[in-house]
Amino acid sequence: MDETGVKKQIEDIVTDTNLSADAKIDHLVRLREDVRAEMRAATESAMVNDNDVGAELKHLDQALEDLGHKPESPEDNGAATL
Repeated sequence: MDETGVKKQIEDIVTDTNLSADAKIDHLVRLREDVRAEMRAATESAMVNDNDVGAELKHLDQALEDLGHKPESPEDNGAATL
């Protein structure tokens, strides 16, 4: 997934007036999980390009924080993992 695609998805979710704040958070959390899975795959394989994945996570985290949700990471409660 490229950064522009993720930014567009984030914008679409955040600006969707048919979604409640909780629904927006749910969508963004699922998208964040997908991006983190892509990041994990990139660290395990030379076949995946992870150039934009960190930026995608940053955009997702910011969108979640703007909605009042603090994204949780495995690193928050244990050893650093990807």
